[in-house]
Amino acid sequence: MYSAENYHWGLVGYYLGCLMLMLFICRFRKIVPGRHFRNLLLLFIATAILVPIYTYPGSSYFSPAWFVSIFEGLTGEAEQAYMRGVQPILVCYLAVVCFYIIWAILGYRRNQARVIKKSTKPIPE
Repeated sequence: MYSAENYHWGLVGYYLGCLMLMLFICRFRKIVPGRHFRNLLLLFIATAILVPIYTYPGSSYFSPAWFVSIFEGLTGEAEQAYMRGVQPILVCYLAVVCFYIIWAILGYRRNQARVIKKSTKPIPE
């Protein structure tokens, strides 16, 4: 059995690998058309791979939620065992989408204010 330190270092390694994967995906994000669709897809990928949950109910170790969902879906006796990992992913994704919408609205208003401010400047002769 692994110790707590082994689990923590494993999680650190996993998150470093996820960071590299997200950097790779962000580099080639221009392939997907549509700015907002592309950003929502990147947010979904990030939340799907980064959300942790407890490995087993009652344990103190974390694992990626997508892995726990797949593992319990394949080996679980319950009918909807996969939902244990899917629920936190969906909740985190919806929260991130709400923040993204607010950020997009505020960014749009800020850009409109800049455009208006630039258009009212007198032209030097």
